[in-house]
Amino acid sequence: MSQITENKAEEKKMTDIVNDEETKEVKASKKAKKDKKPMDKAKKKKIRRRIAAVVIVALVAGFFVRNSLMAKNTLPTVFTTQAEVQDVEQTLRTSGTVKSMETKTYFAGVTVPVSDVKVAVGDKVKKGDLLLTFDETDLDEAKQEAELKLASSEGDYSSSLNKNNRYLADLSEANTNLPVLEQQISDHETYLKSLKKTIEDKKAWYANQGALLQVSLLEWEKTISDEKKALEERNAEEAKLEADMSHSEKEDKEERDDAAKSQIAADEETYLSLQEQVQYNSYEQQNNQEIRDLEREAEEIEKIIADAKELKAKMESQKEASEDAMMDPGNQKKIEADIALQKLTSGETLQDLEAVEAGIKADFAGVVTEIEAVEGAMPAENGKLLVLESTDKVVVHVNLSKYDLEKVALGQKAEIDIAGNMYEGKVDKIEGMATTNNNGAAVVGVDISIDKPDENIFLGVEAKIVVHTAQAEGVVAIPMELVNSDREGDFVYVEENGTVAKRRITVGISNESLCEVKEGLAAGDQIIMSMGQEYEEGMAVTAVPQG
Repeated sequence: MSQITENKAEEKKMTDIVNDEETKEVKASKKAKKDKKPMDKAKKKKIRRRIAAVVIVALVAGFFVRNSLMAKNTLPTVFTTQAEVQDVEQTLRTSGTVKSMETKTYFAGVTVPVSDVKVAVGDKVKKGDLLLTFDETDLDEAKQEAELKLASSEGDYSSSLNKNNRYLADLSEANTNLPVLEQQISDHETYLKSLKKTIEDKKAWYANQGALLQVSLLEWEKTISDEKKALEERNAEEAKLEADMSHSEKEDKEERDDAAKSQIAADEETYLSLQEQVQYNSYEQQNNQEIRDLEREAEEIEKIIADAKELKAKMESQKEASEDAMMDPGNQKKIEADIALQKLTSGETLQDLEAVEAGIKADFAGVVTEIEAVEGAMPAENGKLLVLESTDKVVVHVNLSKYDLEKVALGQKAEIDIAGNMYEGKVDKIEGMATTNNNGAAVVGVDISIDKPDENIFLGVEAKIVVHTAQAEGVVAIPMELVNSDREGDFVYVEENGTVAKRRITVGISNESLCEVKEGLAAGDQIIMSMGQEYEEGMAVTAVPQG
C-alpha cells in the first residue's frame, strides 16, 4: 500500500514538473510579447514542439521512474543526453517597415503654368522618366525676357566700370603682391637670422676647438718636460752608483733609459701632431669653405630682402594712387551690387527655364509619394510640385528593445522577406537615441540595408528580418532546456560513474534549441535530462542514454 502511495506521489511530482515547464514556457512567451513584437508562426510552432517534447520525455521518465520504484532495491532511473561538439548560430527574428534612404522634393523654379502631369501618387518610375511638363509658349516668352535682361545688365556693367578697370587692375596687382612680398621678406629675414646663427655657431666651434687644442698642447709640453727632467734626475742619481752596479743592474738601467726615451719620443710625436692640428684649426677659422659659402649665401639673402622691400614700397605707392583715383567705394559697391544682382537673377532664371524645357525628369528610380502640381495652373514661386522616393537605396527600419539591441552590431548579415521575395542585406545604421513605442517601452531604431533592391520592392510595407547576430563553430553545445539557474549562476546535472553531480557552467550564445557551453562541460559528458527536477549530488542512479 505504501508503495502505491509512493508511486502516486512520484506520478504527481512528474505531472507538476510538466506543468511547471508549460508554465515557464507560457510566462516566457508573455514576457517576450511585452518586450518584443508578436512571434511569427514558425517560431510559435517550434515552441509548441519543444513543449510537446518536454511533456513526452517527462511522462516517459515518470513511467520508468514509477516502474523502477516499484521494484525493491532498484536505483532511480535518469535519462541522459551527451554533450556534443556542434556549430551554434544565434539569430534575431523581427519585422520592420521598408523605407527609402533617398528622397527628392521637386520645386517650381519657374513661374510658368504646368502643362501635363505624367504620373500619379504611387507610380513607380525609372531614372530619366518624364514626371511633368510646362507650357511651351510661356516657357519661350519667359526665356526671351530673361535673355534680354541678362544682355542689358552685362552692357550696363561694362559701361559703368570700363574707365575704372585700370585702377582696379593696379589695385588688384598691389593687393595681390603686397601679402606675397611681406611673406617673402618675413621668410627671408627668418632664414637670414638662422643662417647667421649657423655661421656664428660654426665659428664658435672652430674657436672652441682651437682653445682646446692649445690647452692640450700646453699639457703635452709640460708632460714631455716632466719626463725629460725625471730622466735626467734619475741618470744623475744612478751615475753616482754606477761604479758599484753589477752587470745585470747596468742592463736594467739601460732598459729603463730606453723605455723612458721611447715614451718621450712618442709623446713628442703626439705633441707635433697637436701642433699640426692647431695650425689646421687656425687656418679653418680664417678660410673654412663651408663658412665662406654660408657668408656668401647670407649676402645674397640680404640683397633679396632689400629688393623685396623696394618692390613692396612701390606696390604700396601704387595701391595708394589707385585707391585715390577710383570712384567712391560706396557708389562703386552699389553699382556692382545692383548689376551683379540683376545678372544673377536673370542668369538663374534663364538656367531654370532651360533646365525644364524638356520637362522635369526623375533623378533616380523610385516611387512618387506626393503630387501638388495641377495641370494648367501656375505653381507658387518655389512651390512644391511632387516628391520622389528612391527604390534603388532602401532599408528596412526596425525598432529593437534593449535586450535585442545588445545582440546587434553594424555589418551583421541579414535576410529580408518582403511580400514573399527574399533579399540579402546587413545592419547599416544603429540610431544613437531611444524612442518610446506604442506600449511605452524604450526602443532603438535600426536600419537594415538591402543589397540588391529590385522592382518588387514596395515602400511602406512590412518586411520580416532574420539577423545573423553571432556564430560559434565546433563548440560544446547542449539543449537549451537542460540549463538550470540559481543565485550562483547556471548549472546542469551530469551522471558520473553512476552518481549525480551538479556541474557549474558558463554559457555563450544560444538559439531556440541549442546553447553554447564555454566552460564546465566537455564533449561526451552525460547530461541528466532534469526538466526542472532537482537532484542531490552523490545520489546513485541508473542512467539511460537518449539518442
